[in-house]
Amino acid sequence: MKRFLLLTWLVVIVASPLFAQQDSSAQRRPPSVDQVMKFFDIMQLREKMQTMLQMEQKQSDAMITDLFNKRMPDATAAQRAQFKSIVNDAINGVFVDYPIDDILRDMVPVYQSHLSESDLSEIVAFYSSPVGQKVIREMPAMTAEGMRVSLAHLQPRIDAMMKTMTDRLENMATGGK
Repeated sequence: MKRFLLLTWLVVIVASPLFAQQDSSAQRRPPSVDQVMKFFDIMQLREKMQTMLQMEQKQSDAMITDLFNKRMPDATAAQRAQFKSIVNDAINGVFVDYPIDDILRDMVPVYQSHLSESDLSEIVAFYSSPVGQKVIREMPAMTAEGMRVSLAHLQPRIDAMMKTMTDRLENMATGGK
């Protein structure tokens, strides 16, 4: 009997690292495609990308219209209408059939290379919770407010840098006099 107990303990001691390796390998296993896509759904990435595209479309339209107004300040109403039609066609060609689903599928390997199956399970559990959903809802406002705070600290530095550059350029232009 002693021999059996000793042999059992020996097997347990020798086999215990194998069990630990199995747990360890499970933590290193990449998440499945379905798991990553579920994460994308919970994080509302498809909707966020659509919103971003709409903002980009408006910004592009504004920039191109501004460029037109600078290049042709005396344009007639007919020229402006023709230009607006050209811009709308061009912008729609870029943004209308934007392949969000294809891009999300192409992003899956990125997430698989950085997160394990267990990592993503925990992340999905958190963002599926009421608090996680609140974080998702509030994140845009928190980010915008954080950017304003950051810019308030950064703006004086930017202004000083711009003044220094302007002074140096002026100095170069006058030949250092």
